Order: sequence, then structure tokens, then C-alpha cells
Amino acid sequence: MSSVALLHASQLVTLAGPRRARIGREMSELAIIRDGGMLIRDGKIDIVGASDEIERKAGDAAIVDAMGRVVLPGFVDAHTHLVFAGNRLDDFERRARGETYEQIAKAGGGIWSTVQKTRTASETDLLAEARRHADWFLRCGATTVETKSGYGLSLDDELKILRVMQRLGQETPLEIVPTFLGAHAAPREMSVE
Repeated sequence: MSSVALLHASQLVTLAGPRRARIGREMSELAIIRDGGMLIRDGKIDIVGASDEIERKAGDAAIVDAMGRVVLPGFVDAHTHLVFAGNRLDDFERRARGETYEQIAKAGGGIWSTVQKTRTASETDLLAEARRHADWFLRCGATTVETKSGYGLSLDDELKILRVMQRLGQETPLEIVPTFLGAHAAPREMSVE
């Protein structure tokens, strides 16, 4: 059994109230523990409280000194597109100037530009770009992301995107929950009525 005791956080932020899943207003009831700590056993938080309490119960746990830091739960982003090629900055600028989505799409922008760039990108290139995106999430405090495929629009391209997601999940501490969003656009090979 491996244990880690995190001690002396200037603030340890957690939910107040009962030890069960929370919903609604309960999610905003925070407990902020000054000089806080937590004991983690086998990858799960066992105890949260004042550092002196945690230190007494730590036993042979490895100690992590969090002095001067704020410790809080990781954020969960429930709607991401982690694996894609290109960017849509031009689209956003056009929208800011008042152009409609239809005008942007007719000019070669919009979702089809992302679909085309993603379909032609190599798996290596998609992985490199997705690593950068994962790093942004982690630096901003997200630890779990739901991430959509759907830009491939063919079996081979969707599998390429899913392989990148799987590899990224193995290479980074980011927890990736893949989902399929096939309604982004219809493949041009299909007729849509």
C-alpha cells in the first residue's frame, strides 16, 4: 500500500458537507482549510484536514510539502476537441466583423476547414498538436477532459483520431474520456437531404 501525505498547503480547497456526491447548490459549498493537508492511500484521498492531523496519521507515507500553494480539485472539462489540425482564428475574426457562419463557410472557413486539415494531418502531427492542447489544459488546472472525435468523417480518420487520444492518455497525466460526435458535418461523399 503506497501512501502520500500532502502537508502545509496555504489553502486546501474542498467541498463542505457530507461525504457523498453533491449536486446543485451543494457544489458551491466550499471548505477552505488553512495549513491544510491530505493523506492519499493507493491513489485515493483518504483524509483531508489540518496538516498537524494529517501528519499524525501519515505513518510511513511519503511527504509532499505544499507550503505557499493552494491545493484544489482538478477541473473537469466536459466538452473539448482535443485532437484536431489547424485553427479557426480567422473564423473568429470574421465573426467579430459581423460575417455569418454561412459567409465564412463559403469562403473556405468554418468546420470544413478543420475537418479537411484534420483528415490530411498525419497521426504524428495530430499527436504533437494534441500534446500542446493537453499541456494547456493541465496548466489551467483541468485533470479530466471529455474529448470528441468526429472531424475524421471516415473510419480510417476516426480511428487515427482515437489512436491519438489513447496515446495521449498514456503519455500525459490528463484523463481523457473519448466520445464520438458525428454530427459536426456530413462527409461530402454522402448525400444529405
